[in-house]
Amino acid sequence: MESKFNYKNYSIVIPIYNEEVILEESTNAIFSLCKSMGIDFEIIFSENGSTDNTKKIANELISKYSEIKIISIPRPNYGNALKAGFELAKNDLVISFDIDYYSESFLREALMLDSKYSSITASKRLGSSEDGRRFVRRLATNFFVILLRLLFGTKLSDTHGMKAIKKTEIEKFVPQVISTQDIFDTELLLRIEKNGGKIKEIPAKVNEIRPSVSLIYKRIPRTIKSLIKLRIIFYKESLKTKNL
Repeated sequence: MESKFNYKNYSIVIPIYNEEVILEESTNAIFSLCKSMGIDFEIIFSENGSTDNTKKIANELISKYSEIKIISIPRPNYGNALKAGFELAKNDLVISFDIDYYSESFLREALMLDSKYSSITASKRLGSSEDGRRFVRRLATNFFVILLRLLFGTKLSDTHGMKAIKKTEIEKFVPQVISTQDIFDTELLLRIEKNGGKIKEIPAKVNEIRPSVSLIYKRIPRTIKSLIKLRIIFYKESLKTKNL
């Protein structure tokens, strides 16, 4: 039977860190969602520095589902975990979900992505989006996007959260990304955008099902520092390009 999607296969990368409370339930839901698409897929858990039973539960899930694999890095680092998963992914479209943030509607939109686009993201800041997070987290997102537009002139309204990127784009741009931790995926999208790639944004629906595993008051100054460092790197790269 001919597929109703524009892709024949896809990979889902899920960074996990101290997720023992929700890992099994969320994995079962994500697996059922993927299976319902009717095309080949793989799920990659990118575990990073967990100190609870996350790795044990993940390995039990691997024995249950052949489509799931796990990789581990020793220290908690969301960006490095995402990067490792992206590099391991083997399929034509690579999708990033969080264990507490995934969507059937986004997955379907991603698999229907037109060939003219390099990537698709779920934006929490579009007019029809529904952002059910706490006020302080919504405020932090708005501030982050203002900084992005001031420093990089991006047209993107949101770079965090669910996204899908063509494997060819990942192979091309991930080796250039220097950011880790909070803005790995942001830099990846910025590099795609500044090199002429089209990124489609669709509305997101977000509801918190548990507190964030990282403390926002620590993340904000770290993120600002990372963005300024990235702006300097982009400037230096532009000088090298002009001198070629």
